[in-house]
Amino acid sequence: FLIKKRVKRMSSLRQKLSLGLGGLLAVILVISILSILQLTRLGESIDVILRENYRSVIACQDMKEALERMDSGILFSLLGYSEKGDALIHKNDQAFDGALRVELNNITLPGEGEKATHLQELFKKYRSVLRDVADSKKSIATRKTAYFTELLPLFEEIKGTADEILKMNQQNMSEANDRARQRATSAKERMYILLFVGTIVAIG
Repeated sequence: FLIKKRVKRMSSLRQKLSLGLGGLLAVILVISILSILQLTRLGESIDVILRENYRSVIACQDMKEALERMDSGILFSLLGYSEKGDALIHKNDQAFDGALRVELNNITLPGEGEKATHLQELFKKYRSVLRDVADSKKSIATRKTAYFTELLPLFEEIKGTADEILKMNQQNMSEANDRARQRATSAKERMYILLFVGTIVAIG
C-alpha cells in the first residue's frame, strides 16, 4: 500500500514538473519566435527603406557633380578650349542622364515623382541652350550672353531641384531610423513582459 502511495506521489510530482517545465518551455519558445519575427521584420523594413533612399541620394549627388563638370566644360569652351570643353560636356551629359534615369525609376516618396519629372524637363532645356552656348560658329559675345542669361539660371535651378530630392530622401532615412528605434524599444518591452510571465510560470 505504501509503495503504491509513493508511486502515485511520484507520478503526481512527475506530472507537475512536466506541466511546469512544459509551460516554461512554451513561454521561452513564444518569446524566441516573437523576437525573431519582430527583428526580422524590422531589419527587412529598414533595409528596404535605406536601400531605396540611398539609391536616390547617390543619383542626386551624381547629377549635381555631372552638372558642375558640364558647366566647367562650357567655360573651357568659352575660353577657347573647345575640344577639351566639348569632351567634358559630352562625358558628363551621359553621366547626368544615367543618374537621372536611376532617380526616375526609384520614386518612393510623395512629391518625389513631380520633382524628378520637373528635373527631367529642366535638363532638356539645359541641353538645348547648351548646344547654342557651345557652338563655336557663333560670336563669343552671343555665347556669353546666352550663358549668363539662360544657361546659368537653368544650371542653378537643376542643381537646386536635385538637392531638394536628395534632402527628401535623407530626411526619410532619418525618420526611418527613428521609427526603427521606437519599434526596437517596443519589442524590448514585449520581451520583458513575456519574460516576467515566464518567471511567474516557473515560480508556480
